[in-house]
Amino acid sequence: MADPQDRLPLTVVGGYLGAGKTTLLNRLLAEPDGQRIAVLVNDFGEVDIDGRLLESATDDVLILANGCVCCSIADDFAETLDSVRSFADRIDRVVVEVSGVGQPDKVAQWAHSPGFSPDGIVVAVDPLSIRDRVADRYVGDTVLAQLACADLLVVTRTDVAEPEALTASESWLAGVTEATVLRTPVPARVLLGPVPRKARPDDPAADHDHAAHAEQATDHVTISRVLAGPVSRASIDTWTRARPSGVVRAKGLVRVDDRPDDRTVLQVCGSSTTVAVDGPWDDGEDAVVAIALPGTPRAALVKWLNLLKGS
Repeated sequence: MADPQDRLPLTVVGGYLGAGKTTLLNRLLAEPDGQRIAVLVNDFGEVDIDGRLLESATDDVLILANGCVCCSIADDFAETLDSVRSFADRIDRVVVEVSGVGQPDKVAQWAHSPGFSPDGIVVAVDPLSIRDRVADRYVGDTVLAQLACADLLVVTRTDVAEPEALTASESWLAGVTEATVLRTPVPARVLLGPVPRKARPDDPAADHDHAAHAEQATDHVTISRVLAGPVSRASIDTWTRARPSGVVRAKGLVRVDDRPDDRTVLQVCGSSTTVAVDGPWDDGEDAVVAIALPGTPRAALVKWLNLLKGS
């Protein structure tokens, strides 16, 4: 069994054929926002990698100069994950592309494999065709199932769709799923979530907005907190119920007062919230970071994070 401290967050990216998954993945590889991402894809030929970024290549692995890795998915997915585990010390997270007719929730079950941890399901949506796809007698059920399992929905083709079409599609999506809806372009740190301990405890930014990411985050609001110590189970329950509607992603590494020797991971991905122990406490700081949609009141996020406290 892999050391729980070394578990790699695994995010699944799905969406029907032509929905824009490859464009999302290309952006992640080109602009990883400081994260070393291993992207597992079905077809190398569809990945558009700037030659200046390419450091080395084999038949099934591309190594990029920015620390990211692109791997071709083998027929045996377990074999692919074994390969990723072999260089786990060189990456921060894993993103898996699901085929256009595949079910993301089924692939997401692999995130419970040794060495990995679940980190949400992202589904790409083409606003110009989504309602026609759902109405199609042959593929409608497949597309609806993909939407239903998503934590985050990313509306693509925003560069060509008219504003009215985007708004209409988003309104329609709100009626068929509880997932949080985003529009491209979506920065890596918003799509995949923050790293709670990136800021140093003595860094002035550790208790405020991450101003350095303001441009990349396209005005998404980011707030982080370093907590004073173990938090109560009751405060976690309150924090979970009180999540502001604009929160897209949040992650915390904390000690809970009834299990102070364990590391508890708090995670929000769109509409989904999870609280899980992933191993012994590692002597790091208790910290939590949240990212919310543009326009979300900063004060509301501060108040929300402040709900995490001791008895």
